[in-house]
Amino acid sequence: MYSPQKLHPVAYAGSVVKGIKTMFFPAIIIFFNMREELFSGSVTPWMLFSGIGILFLVFAVFTGFDMINIYRTRFWLENNKFVFKNGIFTRNEKELDIKRIQSIDFNEPFFHRIFGAVQLDILTPGDGIKIDTIKKSQGKDIQKVIYETQEDIESEEIAVNPGDSSPWPRAAALESGTKAAGREFVTLKKMNFKELILMAMTSGGLGVFAAIFFGVLNVVGGEILIENYFEYFSGLVRSLVFGIVVASLIFVIIGYVIGTVIIMMRNYDYTLKQSGDDLTVEYGLFSKKNKSVNINRVQNVIISDSILRRLIGYYALSVSITSDSLESDQIDGKVQLLPFIKKKELYSIIRDIFPNYHMELPKRIVPFRAIRRYFQITLLIFIIGTGILAYFFRGETFMTYVYIGVAVILLLLIASGIYSARNVGYAIYKDEINMMTASFFTRRHYAIKRDKIIDTTYRRNPFLHRADLGHIEVSTPGGIASSSAEIKFIEKRDIETIWNFIERGHDDETNIAESDQTVEDKRIY
Repeated sequence: MYSPQKLHPVAYAGSVVKGIKTMFFPAIIIFFNMREELFSGSVTPWMLFSGIGILFLVFAVFTGFDMINIYRTRFWLENNKFVFKNGIFTRNEKELDIKRIQSIDFNEPFFHRIFGAVQLDILTPGDGIKIDTIKKSQGKDIQKVIYETQEDIESEEIAVNPGDSSPWPRAAALESGTKAAGREFVTLKKMNFKELILMAMTSGGLGVFAAIFFGVLNVVGGEILIENYFEYFSGLVRSLVFGIVVASLIFVIIGYVIGTVIIMMRNYDYTLKQSGDDLTVEYGLFSKKNKSVNINRVQNVIISDSILRRLIGYYALSVSITSDSLESDQIDGKVQLLPFIKKKELYSIIRDIFPNYHMELPKRIVPFRAIRRYFQITLLIFIIGTGILAYFFRGETFMTYVYIGVAVILLLLIASGIYSARNVGYAIYKDEINMMTASFFTRRHYAIKRDKIIDTTYRRNPFLHRADLGHIEVSTPGGIASSSAEIKFIEKRDIETIWNFIERGHDDETNIAESDQTVEDKRIY
């Protein structure tokens, strides 16, 4: 790792695939300009060879440059830095301080796995490097060397500053003079097949299928397919309306099953491991992923659930980490550690890996007079929209079904609003605030340390000012954007409590109880 390393040879095959993709838009332009000749059969050999020649030239130029870049790409470790160099005419060199590296992630697409290759993402709070294709053994060596170097740097710093303290277990061990043993990862949780099925069945698999299905319809021509599809069922059951109902029901069932299978394949063999301060998650059947998180760089801890999962006693665990790099896939820096786990087991794992966090269930604080505000605007929009449809299509038979559908949606919106209002709250414990947010039958429980908060926003419009209500949003660093938790329509005194708790960690304390602001009061620390 201390001498310049090359990319995996399969990277050149990836370059060919990229070159083929670049031919897509030129092919559309050529086809559009030659459409009349092609359909009339009057295309000449010269026109045909010209079109093919242009496509081949585009392919050759893009693929050739990419292959040269791959050939000249090098990466290595030097003086506690990870160095990456690429470029053809202009050589680009990027260095990452190993001490600041917080995430080393592996991606193993199916094609890469065949050849023992991986895609590597190395992220720091402010930058990142994405290496497209390297040997898996190279990736493991990079990860091992970086972890060992980080340990050595931390050992040296503790030796120089013996008075420093840390709430994290490994740092405490180093402080007492012992060094963490090896870099072997211990499995904290591995999802079994039963949990995988339950998770997939409660993860909105129908939505995944619908996105894919309608994308295909957009390509092949949805009108023809749907017309024939419904016509078949209407003829089979001798009723157009009943045929549509039967066809839709079959579509939902098939979509749910396919979506569930897709989610199961994505999360197959989901495993959470730990070694010292570093966590890794591995999952995937055909395309395998490996994501890492350094505990010391966690900005907040998030427990999420849906009403269906709560009924069977399962929750999900995520964290937000800092990264301003465009190489990161997560804009808010959110990394899912456990997508599906029983409550008792979840809190046991949280105590083990986050001993300095106090996960306390927030108290519900939305007053009764504010509940209607969680659904009244959306309700009004749907009613106005239905009124407009009724005006333009009055007397039409299908409007009966529209009214039934709208009535069901309105009931769901009201139920969702009440659920959200009854599951919003906060709890303060020493230097930590726990905040619960909710929307459409889902909840998120945030645990945030006061010293991690970078932004607090207090909002009130004239209507909320008159009702003595408001919104407060607390943000921590996370990804390109910040990670935020906002609780809405709560009493002004609760906002003051949260604001004062956050202000106690800063010198420029402000008492918003004396403020007469009605739009927004925003402080950035």
